[in-house]
Amino acid sequence: MKRLLSILAFAICVLGVDMASAQSRNSYFMEGSYFRTDMNPALAPTRGYVALPGMSGIGVDVPTNILSVDNFVYQKDGQMVTALHKSVTPDEFLGKLPETGRIGVNANVNLLGVGFYAGKMYWNFGARVRSTTDVTLSKEIFSALKTLGNGEYDLRNTGVNSNSYLEAYLGTSIPIGKHVNLGLRAKFLVGVANIHTEFDKVYASVGEESVSAQLRGRVVANSIVVDRYRIKPGEALSTDMLVYDDVDMLLNNAKSFGFAADLGLELKFCRDHLKISAAVTDLGFIKWKAMTNYSASATADFNFAGFDIEKGEVKMDSDFEMKTEMPSSRDYKTMLNAALNVGVEYNFLRNHFALGVLSHTEFVNDKVFTELTASLNIRATNWISATVSHTFLAEHRLGVIGAAINFHPRVLNIFVGADFIDTRYGRYKDIPIPRYQNSVNVYAGVGFNFARPKFMRAEKIAEKAERKAARRAARKMMK
Repeated sequence: MKRLLSILAFAICVLGVDMASAQSRNSYFMEGSYFRTDMNPALAPTRGYVALPGMSGIGVDVPTNILSVDNFVYQKDGQMVTALHKSVTPDEFLGKLPETGRIGVNANVNLLGVGFYAGKMYWNFGARVRSTTDVTLSKEIFSALKTLGNGEYDLRNTGVNSNSYLEAYLGTSIPIGKHVNLGLRAKFLVGVANIHTEFDKVYASVGEESVSAQLRGRVVANSIVVDRYRIKPGEALSTDMLVYDDVDMLLNNAKSFGFAADLGLELKFCRDHLKISAAVTDLGFIKWKAMTNYSASATADFNFAGFDIEKGEVKMDSDFEMKTEMPSSRDYKTMLNAALNVGVEYNFLRNHFALGVLSHTEFVNDKVFTELTASLNIRATNWISATVSHTFLAEHRLGVIGAAINFHPRVLNIFVGADFIDTRYGRYKDIPIPRYQNSVNVYAGVGFNFARPKFMRAEKIAEKAERKAARRAARKMMK
């Protein structure tokens, strides 16, 4: 068991060190960043690049809509108390919470990445390990904890879904005339691990004299670390059933595959001052094979009716049954967390400044989560740019900002940024605590650039010549 826990802990650490290209909202309007193609394949960077393992991005991404200090800690009579304190009313606490809470962990470890221009077309390919985990929490859980009184609680919205997989991708951005870019990225997926819950019924009823609860559901797990030749139906998972050799995992146990695609579009108006873009990413699935499944179904009924004082007995009935099945008798599919990104950008002062608005919507199982990010983008020169932003919706409060800076000269591409930085702090025993930050996203990356393509250099020369000609014409008019 200790060995199994060590393996899981190591996997979490590995998958959690690098996901800059997965969720870097601030990179969307930064023309020199190659991370932007992950949110819209039509948005080609200004240079080609090479990204190497361990250098191309380091960060952590935990999107939530519920875990802010302000939701659970209150200032009452000069003291800080938790939401469960009697001085905090149920309406005061529950009114701050969304109907469905979300806690996510997204990870992306780049194994290789290359981008380059062939004429005016931009191509990129690479491979990486990705992991997405989402925990959904029904608001009814917090209602039950706070009220501890009469009520009926439906907790079916609570669950866990996690996918880990290898991804090999090939993408391109194709210019159509001067004002349209089309983007496409195709992905081949190899399933590494999946775990998810399937609840038909999770119900609790709390009364003055009784408490009852019912559970109907199952937990399904699938992983290439399980040796399908050692598993026996009905037996619990043990370390003897696991594979520790990476090559053996991939060659013999990798039987779950899938496909996905990113589709993007960029439209340019008003001599490229106004740009409108949209993309759908991670539109795809993984089919998990039955031979590496481990599933358990559970049925539970519980009823507590108090105490019989005369007999000294507890009035309680319970029935619990769990059935394990390994390997499973059926294959199953899981969809990736698809996302819809829509951006509007206006450039001014010769493209040195830009205002941008990005709508980011994620589809997590049957739930939809939307964020809206407004940003000011500064492009001081052709090789340095910066962004300051604020994200609305998804319970993000004013005062939580994002910031990023990107150096992209001829050789290096250095990117550092964070999407959620709380500027409004409370204090607990003289320790500053961010009050309104409920998500975490910090990232940094180093890549190696190629020179700008010839057509971009020619366009810059033509723009400078056009501006000089306009100034000469204006001077002649004044004379």
